[in-house]
Amino acid sequence: MTLNPAQLESMVDWCASSQELAEARNKARRAFFGEDDPKPVVYWKGVGDFTSKQRRFLGWFMFGFSLTDGTKPAEMAAHALYTGPALAEALRATQGARYVMAVVTSALPGRGLFLEIEDERLELRSRHLSRLLTRDSTLVSYLVPSRTGLWIPGPGWMEWPIRIGPNMRRDLKNLQPDPISMERLLQMRSDEPGDVKRIEHPKDETLEQAVQRMTEAARAEGRMGLITTQEEWRGMVLQHLNNPDMDAFTQEFITRVGEVGDIEELNRWLALAVNIWNATPQPDRGNRTANEMRRAYLNLFDGWD
Repeated sequence: MTLNPAQLESMVDWCASSQELAEARNKARRAFFGEDDPKPVVYWKGVGDFTSKQRRFLGWFMFGFSLTDGTKPAEMAAHALYTGPALAEALRATQGARYVMAVVTSALPGRGLFLEIEDERLELRSRHLSRLLTRDSTLVSYLVPSRTGLWIPGPGWMEWPIRIGPNMRRDLKNLQPDPISMERLLQMRSDEPGDVKRIEHPKDETLEQAVQRMTEAARAEGRMGLITTQEEWRGMVLQHLNNPDMDAFTQEFITRVGEVGDIEELNRWLALAVNIWNATPQPDRGNRTANEMRRAYLNLFDGWD
């Protein structure tokens, strides 16, 4: 017997709703989403909705979070749902789950994907992902072993929005992220845990200052695609202004950035892009910037009990 996607989803449902895990889920959720961190969160579009966040959390909760006795919630789910050979297979699969950032080398529509992490090759069985991802896409996901040599995606998979260039690809094993660091990146904040470096989030008063900051950083690191005029930056923001989640703006900016060494470097450049967005006057808001509107809103409550 082998663990199939339907059985894995049953385990996901059990981990999401079991009363036995209620206290552990609450504790894990605070850690995963950094709920004690006062810094504001602005999720990238497509990853900040309730379902996407819940699925990523459940992936980490099942396979990455340890209960007080050292077991994983996925192991509890296996014992609750299966017996005999099915239990043994479920335990084998959950204990072999791994979180990866991997490059798609080829897709078999209606069947699955072949993935690469430097010299390692993985075959992923997923009809759904085989139709969504193409060669050179990057998948970030928990992978769960099924049959020998075959894997199935765990909950919370996502496509990394930037193509991995040859330099990063050659060192991909050393650049593997962990789920909490990835969540901080998606939240546009970085301060936890361990090796994740704090990212400066500047808040310049004017667009001129924000563009100057971007230009100086880009010139220092030879990012010529990020060196342009204040008017061009303004036009880029206004072009995408009706998208409240900044998705199109972010995608265009990521293309300008080019290849990066790791997710922390990308997050640092994105912080500079958000600074430009927030410092750009918005014509339909009386030429006020996002920063100005935020300050005006907060001032309404200044002094309230």
